[in-house]
Amino acid sequence: MYPHAAYSRSTVTSQLELVPSPETPPVRWSSVIDPTIPDSLPPEAHPIHITVQAGETLYLPAGWWHYVRQSDITIALNFWYDMEGQGMSWVWLNFLRGLREPPPGNVSGESQEL
Repeated sequence: MYPHAAYSRSTVTSQLELVPSPETPPVRWSSVIDPTIPDSLPPEAHPIHITVQAGETLYLPAGWWHYVRQSDITIALNFWYDMEGQGMSWVWLNFLRGLREPPPGNVSGESQEL
């Protein structure tokens, strides 16, 4: 569990500071794992490597853990929204998390172009 935090402008320096949110519960989905380090991921993880070219868009469904790395100067636009933990989206998310056999990734072989 990781503490929730928000940016706040310092009244002394006018710079942005990261300030813990004491009234917000810890965030369970945050991670500090670096998947590029060998054996850092759990054995049930099956990474999929994707290369997004200029002008392309990659959609990640709510609840998908992901790691981003860019090889050149990049402008990324992220839209973060609060996922409601109710209804069919919650049912599907928990169903997918409970699957015993995750789909194979493409890390062991050649890069998979989408």
